[in-house]
Amino acid sequence: MARVSTLAALTLAGLALAGCGKTGGFSAEASPTAVVGTLELDAAAKKAAKDAEYRALEFGRVGTPVTWQSGKSHGEIVPGPLYHVNASDCRDFTHTVYMGNAPHATRATACRQADGTWQPIS
Repeated sequence: MARVSTLAALTLAGLALAGCGKTGGFSAEASPTAVVGTLELDAAAKKAAKDAEYRALEFGRVGTPVTWQSGKSHGEIVPGPLYHVNASDCRDFTHTVYMGNAPHATRATACRQADGTWQPIS
């Protein structure tokens, strides 16, 4: 059992290392909001979701939802614990978007870049 946990941790660390070397900001195209973009969120909803993702990653408490709302769409981002990969801070998070009453959830990992932005890596 410990061997599986160690392997999983090493795999996650490898993914984080691969992604944390990327440059760029926390863009709507790279974030989970793009995945839910297929739900036809308007520009205001995409901006609200992106802003909430940043707040959750930068300031959010582990397990405490950061919510957003725009028009008929709303959602929440639940950040996981902060961990370090080399010199980068990374966090896993879940972003759930509600269209009407239907939830659409996405899990992802993001790492803070040198310029202070967060770059999704998965």
